[in-house]
Amino acid sequence: MGWGSRLLEFISRRGFRKAWNSFIIAFFIFFVILPTVYILSYAVTDWSEIQSSVLNDPATMDLIVSSIIVSFEIAAIVTVIDFIVGLPVAWMLARKTFRGKRFLDTLIDMPLVVPTAALGFSAAIFWAATPNPPPFSLAVVSTPMLLIILLHVVFSYPYMVRSLTAILGEIDETYETAGRTLGASKLTAARTITLPLFRAGLVTGAILCFARSLSETGGTIIALATLYGRSMVEGDFHTGPTLIGMWKGASATDPTLLPSLAFVSILLILLALFLLIILKIVITKVRLPLSKVWPNTEKLLSQPPFPRIKDTSAILFLVFIVLIPSFFIFTYVLTGTPVEGDWGPFIDSLITSFIVAITVTVIDLGLGIPLALYIAKNRSGKLAQILDVLVNVPLIVPTAALGFSLGLFWSIFDLGASMSTLLIILAHVAFTYPLVVRNVVGAAEGVDPALEETARTLGAKPIQSFRRVLFPVIKSSILAGAIMAFTRSLGETGATLAVVANANTAPVYIVNLVNSQSYYLAALACIILILISYVSMLLMRHFAREEAI
Repeated sequence: MGWGSRLLEFISRRGFRKAWNSFIIAFFIFFVILPTVYILSYAVTDWSEIQSSVLNDPATMDLIVSSIIVSFEIAAIVTVIDFIVGLPVAWMLARKTFRGKRFLDTLIDMPLVVPTAALGFSAAIFWAATPNPPPFSLAVVSTPMLLIILLHVVFSYPYMVRSLTAILGEIDETYETAGRTLGASKLTAARTITLPLFRAGLVTGAILCFARSLSETGGTIIALATLYGRSMVEGDFHTGPTLIGMWKGASATDPTLLPSLAFVSILLILLALFLLIILKIVITKVRLPLSKVWPNTEKLLSQPPFPRIKDTSAILFLVFIVLIPSFFIFTYVLTGTPVEGDWGPFIDSLITSFIVAITVTVIDLGLGIPLALYIAKNRSGKLAQILDVLVNVPLIVPTAALGFSLGLFWSIFDLGASMSTLLIILAHVAFTYPLVVRNVVGAAEGVDPALEETARTLGAKPIQSFRRVLFPVIKSSILAGAIMAFTRSLGETGATLAVVANANTAPVYIVNLVNSQSYYLAALACIILILISYVSMLLMRHFAREEAI
């Protein structure tokens, strides 16, 4: 027996698998959950300050409650919009073949790689009605809530499309074809057969979009500041995260704001967890779609020109509502006056960003896929159900609060300046790890367990049944999670600065250029980052396809 066979035999033993699952769960708890919710310890150690400074102050409580309500309203609206306009695009990517499909598939992910500060600024100067709008901008939005909804759609849209595409690609079209041979129209077959089969994908997309909107801080603050033409104050329109961001910045000189900062963070986390649980129950338990069929109407809507109108409308939404606002910052380069600069520091920061993003993605895949499979295969167990809920926690914690909590947690270990890159990697793992787990859980739950059980009865070891049976089915969801984790790490700014104040990553370098009013150089740096990220994602998809062949 060769060493490969002995290794396979060893890792297939029940004792090893139990130890491996214990290690995966321990990693998740210590490196993902504890750093994320460490801020909750403030409620235990300093509850008296929260009670005196927050609960006994009606004005502060009114501001907190109104801001949190607005946050949930925006997140709910954005999630519904993402599903309505994202499903047709996901359907095209999963079920249709057309010229430029690979280009469109990669283009959808591009808003994810734009630093949040740059994306917020880019969308704001495109939409906001400011006194001196830049050339070619629409400048038609003067309502803060509408501006934030449009901005959050840009942030969250790729998550919905990517989740739905991954699940749709794994659903066998045979069922739908059978329905059509029995006389059902395309719309009826899709609505009554296919859509109920991808509830897991809908749950994944809805949770990711809702959580992304609910947690967004930096881009929202910059967009509102651009609309107002000044820094935000307490009397302005606020969401829960912008309130956290404002108080976090002011707490450096006014420590009395720390109880308010901690309380709104804790309240937002607890309410978001509760509503996400309700959201998941509603989506999975409520029958989707309605079983009633309208043959004549649905047959009419399945015939030209209605499908083309649907697809064209979805593409137009993608172009004009998502992509153009995302990349409107290019106008600074196209219409601005060229400025010379030293690109050496930017190249160094770019190298650091890619080292961090690649390392984080490898860790997320290596340790996230096993946890996702454990949750999916032990769905009836209480531990798996608890882990499934906890996975959502880092997704819904506002970026400002997340960075604050991560900084507090890792400061305990005093790793020192020489370990700054390691600190950034550990921080990024905390908020990217759930992206991989969430996508893989959604895919694995939709796979019939009998497939792996059949392979096992034929003598296959657990790792063999995974590699030969399960992996080919869920590989598109694994790729989706990897892209989300990679781009999220590559574009993160706020949490990085909260952990390492002088971090040398590309998004931080760009923010420093914006703060020094070097807008042309900042826009050019964003373009370079976007182009390199685009090529990187093309290569990831290329290698994934080569591996599948």
